[in-house]
Amino acid sequence: MKEAWWVLPTGAGVVSGAFAYTLGRLWKASPRPHLLAWALALLLFAIASIAAGASMLANWTSTSFRLYYLFGAIVNVPVLAIGTIYLLGPRKFGHVCAVVVAIASLFAAIVVFRADLDTAGLRVEGIPSSRDVAPELPRTLSRYFSFGGFFVVVGGALWSAWRLARKREERLRRLALANLLIATGTFVVAVGSGFARYGQGALLALGLVVGVSLMFLGFLMTRPRSA
Repeated sequence: MKEAWWVLPTGAGVVSGAFAYTLGRLWKASPRPHLLAWALALLLFAIASIAAGASMLANWTSTSFRLYYLFGAIVNVPVLAIGTIYLLGPRKFGHVCAVVVAIASLFAAIVVFRADLDTAGLRVEGIPSSRDVAPELPRTLSRYFSFGGFFVVVGGALWSAWRLARKREERLRRLALANLLIATGTFVVAVGSGFARYGQGALLALGLVVGVSLMFLGFLMTRPRSA
């Protein structure tokens, strides 16, 4: 596994990095808060994926696991959800949610980096199971942060897809399909993360690259054809 599966999270990191770069350029050209939130979320995802790929190729350390777990399993989906809230809701409400997520993410970072890890669980060739490495509090944070953000992102994407699919214009139906791809990609990543909790790191690695690629494809479909 060490010789092959590391390519998948590394590939997910490359796709996420390209996605974040594209969003960052769009935000620079047209400063809209949802673009900045999505760019930050994908950057965090890229860091987590690269940390996982490098550790699968070499060896896991406490630092690489903390980076992977904090950015990949806890804070990235809530930040992604902030982008959805900014896109679909009032900006003032988005600002309030952004402050809440920032404070919660800081708390999560303190918890993860102060946690007493079981380093014996890091001696694996794939991706370690969080229950073999991390204590209860970081894993509880992962569940609440990920599930909350997941329902916002997927719910927002499905609602937008349903609303747009009712329109007769081809462009709007294309946007509906794009939203479905984004929702599907988020779901695939979430399912892969669930497998990781039970030591199925290979399925997590596969879920990362497939899910992020679907999200990126969906986003590209929202761009005008001439762009």
